[in-house]
Amino acid sequence: MYRSSKRNRFKTLDRWREPVRLGKSIAQSRLLTNDQIEETIDVLKEFQDRIRRYNVDRISLIATAAVRLAKNQNQLVFAVLKETGLQLDIIDEKEEAFYDYVAVRNTMRIKDALIVDVGGGSSEISLAKKGRLKYGLSIPIGAISISDVHLKSNPIKESELVSARKDITRRLESLKWMNTKATFVGLGGTLRAVTSILNREGKRKKNLHNSVITCEQLDELFDKLAHATVEERSHIKELSDGRYEVILGGILIISEIIKKTPAKEIRFSNFGVREGYVFNYFHKMDRQN
Repeated sequence: MYRSSKRNRFKTLDRWREPVRLGKSIAQSRLLTNDQIEETIDVLKEFQDRIRRYNVDRISLIATAAVRLAKNQNQLVFAVLKETGLQLDIIDEKEEAFYDYVAVRNTMRIKDALIVDVGGGSSEISLAKKGRLKYGLSIPIGAISISDVHLKSNPIKESELVSARKDITRRLESLKWMNTKATFVGLGGTLRAVTSILNREGKRKKNLHNSVITCEQLDELFDKLAHATVEERSHIKELSDGRYEVILGGILIISEIIKKTPAKEIRFSNFGVREGYVFNYFHKMDRQN
């Protein structure tokens, strides 16, 4: 929930999060299940109830990779419209990467940045040079899809890790432009959880935005989590919302991407697609006024 401020800025009035894991079945079936659609509707209705407490001018509802990849995406769009009266807009991969870039540009003083947003069903990678977006794309692998396809044992087997790494590396082969000097900026739930764990263990600031993670820290944490059982990971408070099931897949994607770059550390951004969309919306409103 946001209110416009001066010069296309905004103030956050309220913020809610409710994971529905739409990417859970996408990797293999390319279909959203009826249960997933019903759960999404229930969550949207809860959000509508909270939104009614405010004097809201506009509600925007956007969907990203999981819905974009679903063969029955129209079923979800129709159900949302019928049950809530809201129009669900499915943004394409370039828009998703662009909104990540807009969020980083407006919240971090970085001119050259490789922006990586690992989601459940896809990962967005963007390159900004001298404050301008040069490349932006989405690859159809995310924390959920990699975990579902490759990481099935408990604890994870080494052979499964090898298989997952090969899959990720294959999808990165053509992205030669990643091998350029730029600040590695990481977004998304996987890195939010990783940053939270590392900040707690290091007794560092609770404000996650702009926190720095070294490659060594990432590797050490991954090794510790990979040797733990699912139950053991579920007791880590930063993973308690179900992220314990997919955290390894997410970290694998990040670690394989950073190997393709000269970067030695990751700067975490707590702002992503949602905030980029809001920044862009208020910027357009300012230009029209």
